[in-house]
This record gives sequence, structure tokens and C-alpha cells, in this order.
Amino acid sequence: MRPAPARLALSASRGLGLAVVAGLLLVGCGKHYWGKPGASPTDFQRESAECARENAVLMGSNKDYGIVIATLYKNCLRARGWNRAQHFEPPPAGWFRGIEEDGPMRPEASPVAP
Repeated sequence: MRPAPARLALSASRGLGLAVVAGLLLVGCGKHYWGKPGASPTDFQRESAECARENAVLMGSNKDYGIVIATLYKNCLRARGWNRAQHFEPPPAGWFRGIEEDGPMRPEASPVAP
């Protein structure tokens, strides 16, 4: 007995719908992290803070806070050799969370040269 064409069409559209939903769920899994061969957490904290400071629109009467432009921040880290990739939690060793979207921040003081 052959299935009716209407039943086949319904079954195919259901299968396609489930595949699309599953694909969207998989794409949204995990968070983005930054990694650089041989870099330490201190290296990332320093370079992340420098990139944030360099790519923020500073505000306030004392310029004590600003809005980080995330695209420019990410480009800065890439220019310094960092790679951004999506990982499930917990991330592999050597991968660190950075700024993911435009938003307010309080810039850290620039390191004083010896």
C-alpha cells in the first residue's frame, strides 16, 4: 500500500521543520571565547582591557566611563593575534570571555611605564 501524496507532503514538511529547528538550536549553543597560543589569563586581561579602552567612546565629566564599540574591540584583539571561537561551557584551557556587544564599561587605568 502506497502512502497518499498528501500524507507524504505533510511528513516531508514536518521533517524539514524539525531539521530547521534543530539546526537553529545547535547554532545558538555555546558562547564565544578568545584564544591565542601560549597566552595566559593575564595576557588576555591586559590586551582585552587595552582594546576596550582604545575602542570606547569615553563619557562623564571625568571621562571615567564609556561605551565600548564591540566590533572595533573584536578587530583590535584579532589584530593582536587572538582568535574568537564558539565553545560549550566550560571552555577549553586557554580560552577567555571578552566583550560581546556594545555596552558601558569603566576603563582601567593605563599601566604606568617603569
